[in-house]
Amino acid sequence: MLKITPTQDENKSVTLHLTGQLTGEYVAELQKALNAGQSQKIALDLSNVTFVDREAMMFLCGVKSRISIESIPSYVIRWIEQEFRCRSSHREPQDQFHSRNSSRFRG
Repeated sequence: MLKITPTQDENKSVTLHLTGQLTGEYVAELQKALNAGQSQKIALDLSNVTFVDREAMMFLCGVKSRISIESIPSYVIRWIEQEFRCRSSHREPQDQFHSRNSSRFRG
């Protein structure tokens, strides 16, 4: 279960405090909460998150460029870093494969 508690400070910044397990089943609800505060500066506080699954981690990777994510558990930080390393090391050969082989499969 995931509990999302919004707070607003005097600068009108909103922090969404997450408590519990951040799993894929809560990504839509979290996205809805983020969209509700689009006109404000938004931060996610993960200090009380006890578990993050892959789908939720990929969501965090996708939103981290436009919001602040605070108190990220160390294992999630390492996981995000590893994902980026894997993507960057696998992207080039995969792109080369697709571009090299795409002409072979044309009719």
